[in-house]
Amino acid sequence: MKLYTIDNALLTECPEIRIGDKVYPLDDRQKTAEKVMKLIPEDGADSRKESMKMIREAFALVFGKEHAQEIEDMNLRYPAYLRLFETVIAAMSGEEPEDVAKRFQSSENRLSK
Repeated sequence: MKLYTIDNALLTECPEIRIGDKVYPLDDRQKTAEKVMKLIPEDGADSRKESMKMIREAFALVFGKEHAQEIEDMNLRYPAYLRLFETVIAAMSGEEPEDVAKRFQSSENRLSK
């Protein structure tokens, strides 16, 4: 009988995102990921105001409230803020940020047709 273990390989390291000279660890645990995914509208139909609220809530979950507030206080340009959100989703799911961006763009394109 073979025994496979993933304890050390997958459970000890968490992804981090660097913004400027600051590094922020992400909570990419399963329960946190589920909560974040529930925030994202399935059809992509959301106003810009609602999407900003959703991103703030997601950041509070994955970065923690204190770090999320630090990021909010940076007052990033809107495209950078969206890119950060895509990067967070990519880091949590093990995808590349570009793939996440394409997925969000394709859902927006379906709605605009």
